[in-house]
Amino acid sequence: MIKLLKYSVISLTLAYSQMLNAAQLEVEWQNPEEYTDINEGNTYTRSAYQQHVFNRFEQFLTHRAAKLPDEQKLKLVVTDLDLAGETRFNFEEIRVIKEPYIPRMKFSYQLFDSQGNELQAGDADLKNMSMTTSYLTKPLEDQFKYEFSMLNNWFKKTFTDSQF
Repeated sequence: MIKLLKYSVISLTLAYSQMLNAAQLEVEWQNPEEYTDINEGNTYTRSAYQQHVFNRFEQFLTHRAAKLPDEQKLKLVVTDLDLAGETRFNFEEIRVIKEPYIPRMKFSYQLFDSQGNELQAGDADLKNMSMTTSYLTKPLEDQFKYEFSMLNNWFKKTFTDSQF
């Protein structure tokens, strides 16, 4: 047990030290009330569900941005989000995930160096067309795997000098 605790402390320390030296991330969720799909159903209020979605996405994006060179800053301005699947109601709310309901995301991005000089910029209109598995999930379970896969592919293609 003590050995496991030591490994846990070492792992957390290493992860934290990596985050201190990692690139900064800034995400702006522009006009989320106009997004294609952030349907909260009966689980949350609309604003609470949006905040839940934004928090999960920002956690993932922070993890990805940590792979960029130190002292750089990545700024994203998200203009649309369409989550994978669609919300349906039965005895409880479920999200049906199948091919016709692919995730999509639109945003602009800028990458800055430590002096604030723009290194790279562009617009992204992402779609995960490779979704082939159908499954059901409850809203509180991790339902963002297709969105995160899509974003991970974007990071790999966009920032080819970094290790993703």
